[in-house]
Amino acid sequence: MSVISVSLPEQAVSELDDIVRDGGFKGRSDAIRNSISLLSKDLQESKSIDGNINGVLVLIHEERHEQAFSKARHEFEEVIKTSIHNQLGNGKCLELFLLDGEAENVANLLKVMRKCGRADYLRLIKT
Repeated sequence: MSVISVSLPEQAVSELDDIVRDGGFKGRSDAIRNSISLLSKDLQESKSIDGNINGVLVLIHEERHEQAFSKARHEFEEVIKTSIHNQLGNGKCLELFLLDGEAENVANLLKVMRKCGRADYLRLIKT
């Protein structure tokens, strides 16, 4: 097994410690390995979609990062049929995107949203 070094902000370290404690993991490394596995499966699932996709994209982000996601929203208007934006308070926004379009376009939308690097939560729910 390889040993690597990772730099994290203090908030992320605190959250990781909470995950270890509350999730019953053996330690930080175990929690990170599990997280990587879950993210890898999520990415593989988004790569394996094909045909026409109907679904909902759920996005939570800080209000100050609205501009980054707004650009992506306009870039993919052909697959975003409806969007709902709600301010959750505490500086967070919840956005729901009703999607209908070719899998490749939906996958590209997800990729662009991930590349913004500012999503607290991003999940595609296919119907």
